[in-house]
Amino acid sequence: MSDRQITYLTDALIITCIVQASHADDVVKAAQNVGAQGATVTYARGTGVRERMGLMGVTIDEQKEMVRIIVSQEQSDRVFEAMYLAGELDKPGMGIMFMNKLDRIATYIPDEVLAEASAPKAKAKAKAKAAPKKRKTATRRPAKKVGK
Repeated sequence: MSDRQITYLTDALIITCIVQASHADDVVKAAQNVGAQGATVTYARGTGVRERMGLMGVTIDEQKEMVRIIVSQEQSDRVFEAMYLAGELDKPGMGIMFMNKLDRIATYIPDEVLAEASAPKAKAKAKAKAAPKKRKTATRRPAKKVGK
């Protein structure tokens, strides 16, 4: 048997942002400024909306750039917002973006990063065992509504 193992990451999302050509660098920079680690940029050609928007006096270039960034659940909202603003998606014909939950991710993770990630859990367990027992009360937060 091999001693190789797969470490799965969970609680992650992928943000896909499709913007006008030459806007991807701004979108990636904005995402990195708020904590995103990296991005994949691909080139695409858009169709459909271009003709309709052209009738409204807005010219839309068919050349697009697609930015994909994988983020943790905790950083997803701030990265999404930063990308939206940097891509100027609040203006007609500038693009679209969406976010999808990922079931699992597998990639190389250095041993020291894995050790660091599991260390807080081990410390918390040790602290909980040493502390006098208290009655725990459960709190529930309402689901966060997106939009509006």
